[in-house]
Amino acid sequence: MVHDLKPLIIVGAGGLGREVAWLAADINRQKPEWDFIGFVDDGVQGNTVEGYPIIGPVEHLFNMPSDIWTVVAIADSRVRMKLVRQIQEQGRKMATLVHPSVSMSDYVKIEAGSIICSGTVITTNVSLGLAAIINPGCFIGHDTGLQDFVSLMPGTNLAGEVRVGEGCYFGLNSCVINRTTIGEWSVIGAGATAVDDIPAYSLAVGVPARVVKKLRSEV
Repeated sequence: MVHDLKPLIIVGAGGLGREVAWLAADINRQKPEWDFIGFVDDGVQGNTVEGYPIIGPVEHLFNMPSDIWTVVAIADSRVRMKLVRQIQEQGRKMATLVHPSVSMSDYVKIEAGSIICSGTVITTNVSLGLAAIINPGCFIGHDTGLQDFVSLMPGTNLAGEVRVGEGCYFGLNSCVINRTTIGEWSVIGAGATAVDDIPAYSLAVGVPARVVKKLRSEV
């Protein structure tokens, strides 16, 4: 480990995990902060991926020193929630990674374990819950609040005064107009535009977004 840098492990070596490794490298190019040790992942074969070490399965993380920082790079909100809760129970440090190109005001609250990728704009009086994933090129407007474990795919646009419940997932280039509430564990499909409130545990698609399916409520 490099002296004075914070040791970091990424949980998940899939596409998102590799993008987060790139994000950490970009942060270090701006100002050295992270010493990326490698990935833990239950499903990846081999010793390396894109030149980065595969340390072993996820359970290996819990046998490592507790001063290592961890971030969960898994887009599935339910899986991410379970892993984050395990990490919290162990009293481990949760890393928050924000790309240097992100534009946001001083009045943004970001909870631990969040990942905010390049080109995102977050305006003012915005709160992001635990372990949010904000992919590249997203926009989050004023006075908007996201609960824990929310995932925004690239190009998601949330207007002002939007309320987003726990575990929601927003597909590529989806939009939510101002003063709209998205209920917990709902999915807004790619390219959809929500102009009315969406109930919890719903799949909504189209323009305007309409609920086409009720989702399982077991978390």
